[in-house]
Amino acid sequence: MKTLKYILLSCVVLGAVACDDFLVETPDTSVEKSGVYNSLSSAKAALAGCYGNMAGYNGYAFNYFHVLSVTSGMGVSIKANDVNLTTMNILPSDVNMTNAYNGMYETVRIANDIIDGMKSSTISVESEKNRITGEAHFIRGLTYFNLVRLFGKVSLVTQPVLDYNEAQAPRADVSAVYTLIIDDLKAAYGMLPLPADKVEGHPHRYAAQALLAKVYLTLAGNTEGSEYWQKAYDAAKDVYDHGEYKLVRPYAKLFGSANKNNAESIFEIQFASAVNSGRLTETTFPVGHELMSNIATEGKSWGKTRPSQRAFDQFDEGDPRREASFVYGRYTNIFIADAKKKNILLYPTTKKAGTSGTGDNKLVYKQGDSEYPAWKKYYDPMMTASASNANFVYYRYADLLMVLAEAANEIGSSDAAGYLNEVLDRARDADGNGVIDPATEVYPLAVSPEEEADKALFRERIFRERLKELTGECDEWYTIRRRGTEYLRKIMEEHNTQVEAWYAAQKLDPANVKFVYTYKITDETVKKNLLMPFPADEIIRNENISQEEQNYGY
Repeated sequence: MKTLKYILLSCVVLGAVACDDFLVETPDTSVEKSGVYNSLSSAKAALAGCYGNMAGYNGYAFNYFHVLSVTSGMGVSIKANDVNLTTMNILPSDVNMTNAYNGMYETVRIANDIIDGMKSSTISVESEKNRITGEAHFIRGLTYFNLVRLFGKVSLVTQPVLDYNEAQAPRADVSAVYTLIIDDLKAAYGMLPLPADKVEGHPHRYAAQALLAKVYLTLAGNTEGSEYWQKAYDAAKDVYDHGEYKLVRPYAKLFGSANKNNAESIFEIQFASAVNSGRLTETTFPVGHELMSNIATEGKSWGKTRPSQRAFDQFDEGDPRREASFVYGRYTNIFIADAKKKNILLYPTTKKAGTSGTGDNKLVYKQGDSEYPAWKKYYDPMMTASASNANFVYYRYADLLMVLAEAANEIGSSDAAGYLNEVLDRARDADGNGVIDPATEVYPLAVSPEEEADKALFRERIFRERLKELTGECDEWYTIRRRGTEYLRKIMEEHNTQVEAWYAAQKLDPANVKFVYTYKITDETVKKNLLMPFPADEIIRNENISQEEQNYGY
């Protein structure tokens, strides 16, 4: 018999809210649910527990970010135990992928408990009651949106799990999952506060509408004439017309611990080193980087999750987004006392260049580490030995503008180029003064008349701009796969070509360079990598899911 997977949600809430006075001890140590949700303070604590789970190690603090980054086609891990992830030869038993899956379902379970508990709540402040319920719907819809895009058919669980049988939910059709997502986001829109009444770091109603636009865009897929293009356009335009978000200038001011919850933020996962959450600085910055001088021990940070060479080289040299997004070329390792060994080579500097120079000009080649740049977006100079304060930005206004531009292009609306140009103009504005200097602020180039007039050319341009604008933000995985095998194959081929050309120029075989990989590209490998494998652990545990239901190719 398979083991029971899910802990009762009352226990989760107990862990989230500790020893508040609403807890009622019973012989089986369960929590009186009415006590939790009839107290505003404890209901808020339960919601905080839901957010806390999202910010946990199995969520956005590590596993979600790591798995999506290195399997996207634009990322890599420099750890030997991640070779299957990095080469897109993902195993159904992969621990990081399985933990990310389990972390998402833990979030769903807590959201379910909040939604169910608030139905009979006697909290008298109606606005707060609605806000808590609306946020739970928003979180559940967002989490299922991740699950269905990553795994396809997934178990639909919308009520608290109270016994073994309820934990054995079969995989539901993709259409049913999307129905729940849309219903949740519409419910959230109706319950969440207006922007003027929002709580900082929490979504307001236009966050739900913005996410709904992205859901519709995803449902449109690669189908010309799909009804969802218009729905995506209408939802995104509603957010745009209400003007609650704006682009932050310059682009570099968007990221890092100093720029959390800014005017461009639609939804962020909140991290705080004071409560030991947030590993993104640790996993993205190389060992001993000088920007991390607050760290006293060499074990932090270790830079496991990296952008590929292709992710870096897709940018024009003069594009300010490249400088803001990456640590590259070299860095100073603060833990190496010998001045001759401090300067560590990073991509795109070649291995040969690392053998030249003397003293402070000498670059040290570290196999694996030196093959790649690093992401700079999660910079936190005050990172502690256990966590950082840099938030994970799940969704921001530039993304919404690109959703609007893409949908407008597909429905033949004349305003498509204007929305994308807003994003490009902000990126080009290196000093953030709102005025583009044609002599010095050249890249990225505006949408050309040819691109504006040709639907296919504009489609390709916006695909490329999404990969650049949102590099390192986990959108790449979804964007590369959203339109099917053609786009995924294109990225895999470009990656291989890039790697082979780069190392051939140095008279090196990529197969002999540590942590440098090419993808095996066949019709089967491309098709199977449109989805993650369904976790083997879940197939073993769930009596209503069999190995025959495993995703294609696994």
